[in-house]
Amino acid sequence: MRKIALVLVSQKSIKLIFAYAEVDKYFYIYDELEESVDLVKDLPKGGLIKSTTTNEVIKVLKMFKRLCESQKVEDSFAYVMQFVSKAKNQVSFIDEIESSSGFKFNVLPQDQEINAIYLSAINSLDAPRGVIVDVRTDCTNVVKYFRRNILFQACIPIGAQALADLFVSPNCDPVEVHQQMVDFFKTQLVDYGLTPELIEGYKFICVGSLSDSLFKLYAKKTKYPVNIEHNFSIDNNQFDELYKFVETLDVDGTKKIKGISEEGADVFAGAMSIFRAVFDLQSEYDIYFTTYGLKEGLLLLNTIPNIQEKPIPDITQYSLDALQAQYNLSMKNGNKVSDLAIIIFKQLKVLHKLPRTYLKSLRVAATLYRCGEVVNFKNFYRNCFNVISNSIVFGISHKELLLGAFIAENVDPDSFSLTDWVRYKDLLDENDLEAMKRLSAILKIAIGLDITGCGAISDLTCDVLGDSVIMKTCTESDVSFEIKYALHGAKNFKKAFNKYLEIL
Repeated sequence: MRKIALVLVSQKSIKLIFAYAEVDKYFYIYDELEESVDLVKDLPKGGLIKSTTTNEVIKVLKMFKRLCESQKVEDSFAYVMQFVSKAKNQVSFIDEIESSSGFKFNVLPQDQEINAIYLSAINSLDAPRGVIVDVRTDCTNVVKYFRRNILFQACIPIGAQALADLFVSPNCDPVEVHQQMVDFFKTQLVDYGLTPELIEGYKFICVGSLSDSLFKLYAKKTKYPVNIEHNFSIDNNQFDELYKFVETLDVDGTKKIKGISEEGADVFAGAMSIFRAVFDLQSEYDIYFTTYGLKEGLLLLNTIPNIQEKPIPDITQYSLDALQAQYNLSMKNGNKVSDLAIIIFKQLKVLHKLPRTYLKSLRVAATLYRCGEVVNFKNFYRNCFNVISNSIVFGISHKELLLGAFIAENVDPDSFSLTDWVRYKDLLDENDLEAMKRLSAILKIAIGLDITGCGAISDLTCDVLGDSVIMKTCTESDVSFEIKYALHGAKNFKKAFNKYLEIL
């Protein structure tokens, strides 16, 4: 994999994102820096980006260039957001920052920006039809899609800060101000053609930093046990409860909501009012959150050039492959163990009687079963729980992710902690606990059957005979070593299924 960098020059800041990437396969971000520079402060006055501001930008970009050189970045992609088109000296500004920094910049038009956000969402979430809501300080983007085709898009030039500036005033009544902002933004939605009929039955997908603040507030208020925004979801009743809490808070622009957002309370109030106005287009709805937005979409476009015409067919496998690369795991071994575990699961359905939904968790645990080694080889099954439970796997719910982490940990039952299980009692129940033990027993056998990493066993069949299960391996080579290690799981298998295990 090679190192690449992405530079984004936006209205208020300049970002540098570092990533590892393999062309036409995957990428993962490993670092990000952001420097605040207000590039639009002088535009309303004379329509120019002043030389003092340009010098600030150049100073930051030169520092970013040095960082790229020290990181031995092989390729970089740099963009200036659409705001620059409002500057009369757009061409000279871009020429100057290019010649001074060494980066080659492209101006990112609004439609391409929305397209990058859309591509990021559909290639990271299992949501065939959705309405993407991207609330920013200066604008709000809304994109409706169905089966990976954009059906509607709009960029409304009113964002959280702009909305707050219109209505928030000293000593104002928070509830009254929220209602005024909601009513005003609903008129904007009508003007841009967003009607209840247009999005009926669609899921809302929230992206961006203000979406992250909404997730953090909900997680903090409800003591949600998983600190991952991606693939988190709430319904209309849960959002209503949160909104009723927020609309009573002080919206003083000089104050911040501690631990929730870098923006002022007025900006967050504006964001919540926009969310309220958009969500009110439906009486019942689900809201999904994703951390994958503009920068991930641009990295996708530069890493997988044909992503526009051919979206990722299996987003779960894509993200598992990226994680295996990130954790320096053997992809051949991880995918083989996953295949074998799934075969055993299907062959033993008459015994475990578990629904197919558990296959997602088993797939995660089997593919990443060695990921604990990135922390420490000793007790690496215990470390697996921490690594998996803090990883982002596309198309996997938080419950399925947690269950996968516990399945991997319980391959060594001595590593399993019931105390940790109880922490997640709101997501996992007693049925999941019994299922986890059976899936761990299956995984331990699958690990043994590819202990050499050679992929020698192509298939297997399972027969249930009385008090025994007989597994017959399909192979063209000697797999006595693999069978020996797989039988190390016979004791766990007996506890989970009350059957003796034989492998031929």
